[in-house]
Amino acid sequence: MEDRRAAPRQAAFISASLETSQGRSAIAITRDISTRGLLLLTRPALQVGELVKLTVALGATQHTLSGKVVRVEAMEPHELWRHKVAIAVDESDPALSQLHAALEHARR
Repeated sequence: MEDRRAAPRQAAFISASLETSQGRSAIAITRDISTRGLLLLTRPALQVGELVKLTVALGATQHTLSGKVVRVEAMEPHELWRHKVAIAVDESDPALSQLHAALEHARR
């Protein structure tokens, strides 16, 4: 299968919280990050096109990003996290580049 990703991803398992534009809140775990967005593991289903605010804590610093759900994939019913959710973040959002830089620094 051809990899059609627009940007390379790096594994990043970080706790996060998200809030939808409808005011729903949930916890999530990031699975990977790229310069264009993140892949999350969540329990609730989100809708493609839904706008979300995501807060990711890396060390003592919290990074808040805004994005849009671009893909939702159901996981196996026995899994703790029920859905994989791809979030596209505006490339000009400085919080995404700051989070990316903080991850790189933490890995050194």
